[in-house]
Amino acid sequence: MVEYLSGNRIQGSSTLTSSPPQTSWKELDRVTLGSTSTSFGTTFADKDNIMVLLSWSRESGASADPNLQLGDTSADTGSNYARRLSANGGTDSTNTSADYVSKWATGAGSDVMNFQQIQFSNIANQEKLGIEHGIFSGGTGAGTTPNRTENVFKWANTSAQAGYIRYHAASGTTFSAGSEIVVLGCDNDEADSGTNFWQELADVELSSGTSNTIDTGTFTAKKYLYLEFYSIPSGSQSYSVMRFNLDEGNNYASRYSTNGGTDAHHGGNNYILFYAPLNNSERFMSAFIVNNSSKEKLVVGEGVSQNTAGAGNAPERRELTGKWANTSNSITSIQMHSDSDDDNPSRLFAAGTRVKVWGSD
Repeated sequence: MVEYLSGNRIQGSSTLTSSPPQTSWKELDRVTLGSTSTSFGTTFADKDNIMVLLSWSRESGASADPNLQLGDTSADTGSNYARRLSANGGTDSTNTSADYVSKWATGAGSDVMNFQQIQFSNIANQEKLGIEHGIFSGGTGAGTTPNRTENVFKWANTSAQAGYIRYHAASGTTFSAGSEIVVLGCDNDEADSGTNFWQELADVELSSGTSNTIDTGTFTAKKYLYLEFYSIPSGSQSYSVMRFNLDEGNNYASRYSTNGGTDAHHGGNNYILFYAPLNNSERFMSAFIVNNSSKEKLVVGEGVSQNTAGAGNAPERRELTGKWANTSNSITSIQMHSDSDDDNPSRLFAAGTRVKVWGSD
């Protein structure tokens, strides 16, 4: 269902007509620190696919790299890990035959929120292969742009599924109270039982005409959000920028890379820049968001642009991070815009443009 508003905007709401099958990601376990600690971990049920949401802040010191260890029932501390990492779009660094998956963090001050989303395959007789995207605030306020990492890793165990995960802080620093690990999982033949972790909050499609904004409408506040956005431009090149809760103030910062190029970053903007108008073609983007009402809201995402149609033309790619420097409200609505200036009539979304949001506490 859609509702047309003033200013060439479309707002939507979603009402499910039937219950979805419960065959997707389930919460296996979580640990939330009640006091400071140099490490924290948890056991969880064996599943073929694992997703980890790690939101954390440091208690003291200049850095607190959240190094990762996996195991069957306890942490494997042997030299069984390797990783490849790029920070802020820089040259890859590697680490092999290590006793943990080393991360990267850069920081300024204590109690600054950071967020990492990790997925890995968890087949017993295969090495465990993982992908991680991370955002590090770098400091508070929209004037400070976030830092980002792309990290791939493997745990060279071929005899057991991972059923334990642990993070420990390097450099002698500690994690702050409130830091949290959430472990999700699903088998390749996941049973239709239990409750899916990600629950649909909004599904809005521009079914006809054009619009410069798609608004999810108000949804229930959730601690973690997952967003997918598919855009079709109408006429000329269009941006894809994001705002929250109709906030058009200069309360956002972004860092992003296109086609593996040098990172660009902007602070003190009135939007998070998903895509600049590199070409006039369809785009698909996804993002994970940590949505703690008392902390800055952190976004880590990626996107693909069709570029010129046909298999003879390679698509474009985008990696991005962003933050909304609001520390008093949860995100309860998302606005996607076709331009940083909502009054620009030459940059519009066409019919078929769609935004979907899922969430969970």
